[in-house]
Parts: sequence; C-alpha cells; structure tokens
Amino acid sequence: MRLYEINTRVHCQKFEQISASELGDLADMGFDAIWLMGVWQISEAAKKISRIVSEDFFGSPFAVPSYKISQVLGGKSKFQSLVDRAHYAGLSVIVDFVSNHMAIDSPWIHERPDFFIRSNRRVRPQSTSDFFLHESGEVIAFGRDPYFPPWHDTAQLDYTSEGLRARMAEVLRRIGQVADGVRCDMAMLLLRNYIRHQWYPLAPQAWFDEKMPDEFWGHAVEEAKRANPAFSFIAEAYWDQERTLLDLGFDLAYEKKLYDGLVARDPSLVHARLSRPLADLTGSLYFIENHDEPRAAARFSREENLAAAALILSLPGSALIHEGQMEGKREHLPVQRLRPVIEEAPDEHLRAEYRTLLEITRSEIFRKGSFQLLDADAEDIVGFVRRHQNRTIVYLGQIAEHSNFATASLDLIPLLRNDSASTRLRIMNLLNSKSIVVDAAGGAFRFRTRDLGIDHGTRFCLIEVAPV
Repeated sequence: MRLYEINTRVHCQKFEQISASELGDLADMGFDAIWLMGVWQISEAAKKISRIVSEDFFGSPFAVPSYKISQVLGGKSKFQSLVDRAHYAGLSVIVDFVSNHMAIDSPWIHERPDFFIRSNRRVRPQSTSDFFLHESGEVIAFGRDPYFPPWHDTAQLDYTSEGLRARMAEVLRRIGQVADGVRCDMAMLLLRNYIRHQWYPLAPQAWFDEKMPDEFWGHAVEEAKRANPAFSFIAEAYWDQERTLLDLGFDLAYEKKLYDGLVARDPSLVHARLSRPLADLTGSLYFIENHDEPRAAARFSREENLAAAALILSLPGSALIHEGQMEGKREHLPVQRLRPVIEEAPDEHLRAEYRTLLEITRSEIFRKGSFQLLDADAEDIVGFVRRHQNRTIVYLGQIAEHSNFATASLDLIPLLRNDSASTRLRIMNLLNSKSIVVDAAGGAFRFRTRDLGIDHGTRFCLIEVAPV
C-alpha cells in the first residue's frame, strides 16, 4: 500500500474542497489510499485547553468526544461524497480510531463512567496530576502514554470494562460502513500486559483475568472484518509490539525503528531492521515523516531525504508519505494548529524527484517481487535485491553520514542467481537511464557508482541488472 497522509483541517476548510482532480493526481502517482487525519468532531473542551498553549490552537483531533464526522468540515454527507470521489479515483480512505481515550468532555463520561479509569487506590498508585474531577463528580484519569506526561484534554478508557469493549467494537463496525480502514492511534496501549502493568498493578491476577480475559484487538478486528472483509487496520505501534499486533489481525504496523536508524545514520540498525522475517517486513508501514515526527526536509539533507524515500518505497511492505513531504516543507505543525506560521514555497525540483521515485517503484516487482538483503562491501551502505519474473532491481544506499557514495566500488556477485553462468552484466541506473556493461573478473562483477552517472552528494541508486 502507498498511503498519503492528509492533515484534513490544515488541508481544507470543507471536505468538498478536496477535488476529484487532486485525488486523481494522487492515484496517478501510484498512491493506493489516503489517510484523512482529523475527520471527527473536535472537542469543545479540547479547543479551550489548547488555547492555553497558543491562541491559534483549535483542539487536538485525537481528543474525540464521540465518533461523529466533523460538522465544520461538512458532516457525514459531504464526507461520503469525498469517499465516493476517492473511490472513483481508485483510492481507499483511512480515518483515525483513537482507541486509548476520549475527550475530557465526552458525553460517554456522563452516560457510562465505568467506561473510564477512575480513582481507586486499591488497584494502582495515584498522583493528583494524573486525574481530574469531572463535573459528574467522578475522579477520572487523563489519557496517557506511560513515558510522557498525560494528555490533559483526554480521559482514559478502561478496557477491563466488558461494556466498553463492546462499545468500541461497535464503533469500529460503524466506521467500516463509511471508510475503508482505520489508523489506530497508539494501538499497543490496549494490550493486556500494558493495561495490567499501568492501570491494575495492585489488583489480584485472578480478578484481572476475569475482567479482561483476552485481547480486545483480536475480537474487535475479527468482528469488523466479518462485517466488512476489505476493512484495513493500521497500528501505530512502538515498544517492539508490532508483531503482537499483526498476529492479532492488524494488516500493517508502524516501523519506527527503521526510521530511528535512518535518523541516527546507523547502517547496522537499518540492516538489522531489514533482516527481520519477510512477514514482518510486508506487515510494516514505513515512513520518514508523519504528523508526529519532524519534517523529513528539516531532519535530513536533500540527498538523505531522497535516499531514505527511495528505500522505503522499494521495500516489501507499505510506505506512508505525509502531505508536504514531497514539497520539502520544513515546519512541523502541532496537530492543534490549523495554519502554518511560516510561508514556505514548494520545492518543485524535490517534488519532481519524488514523482520519479513513485513512478519507478510502482512497478509490480516492488509489490510482488522477492526480497534479498545484501552484505555490501562498504559497511556504510545498505543494499537489497527485488526480483520478479525476469527482472532484477537493486537498491543501494549510503546510510552513514560521512562517506561518499559516488566513489564506492561494489561487487554484483551477490545479485546473481545461483544458476547464472553469465560472464557479462548490463547495469542500468533507473533514475537517469545510464547503463554500463560489466565483465566478470577475478570472480567478481565490480563497478563504480560514478560510472552510472552518480555525482558527488548522491546517496543512493536504483539499478536494474540483467545478463548480457
């Protein structure tokens, strides 16, 4: 899957402003789906809280009071028209499912306070900074990730509640009637081991096992897919829980550690992440920016940006491209802000280069081809081979910061099939169509990257290799 993330409230004031021609252009570039981040009604309390930080903040789209399409953006009918336009263009539509918490003013708190984590010193240590007094008189925990301060515009859901599990599974089934999939925010926070450790560390194990006998995700995903077999589940996942969530039925899980390796310019970490089983690679959603991470143009040099983008687009699995990434935008907007602070002209040259990468990597070989990780001669280079039918394409990229890919000398022997008896190979650089013929010498097919028109500063190449 090629997924294009759109920050909906920043992108447009109304759903109808996302035109058929814009959607068609995304499809023409090879995208399969759009992720419309922030389509749900925004909490009024979240808006007020966010303005404590800045006057131009208008609430977090991850503080959802109830799962109703934003009336400000046009409501359910206009959203459905947008989905229809996307489908006509050949794009599926992904929306958010914020599974860990609801907005601090969610009507669910009045209706079913037992759906939320409430003060209870018998089952957990507590701090007053982690709870708020709701107008109903209930003392309720703020939503949180244990490694960061609480999100003070949210209320923590309690998945030991059978009623809550049924309600959230029903929400997912209803979303399956209006969208093609969900990106599940912080999906690992719903795993039993985490809930036990974070919210019920002092409770008897037998009591916890009775209250939450199995994983929520397993049943919820199965039920949603039973109602809509084509419905997709994407997990925002960290803490090495990707495989667990894939085993519970998710189609894709975030691949954050590969991103971390690219940011650290660490070839060994990148190589380790690409050494995982093929099932883990194909279940990964790769990215080099999203709404949570700094902009790729700000974190990487131009050459690093393109090399990293080519890498994630060439791997088995799926890739996410964030709105503004291809244009070289550098300002990282908080999700509460609707307008950029800085006026940035699009980098048309970078956009053209991204389009070229998208066009090259939309080929069947990248979607269906086999994958082989290479042990490159140079320790700062990561390489892999994709093969499909009679084609062989190789990605080679410099990961380490201080090196010169343009002067590298590499051996193509690892790219040959075991039964190949060829003594000559043709190598073509897919980015500029320059090709060379390499003869076997001393048991090696050695070539220099500069012979393929790779100049100083370039950090990667995509080459097609064929026997002559």
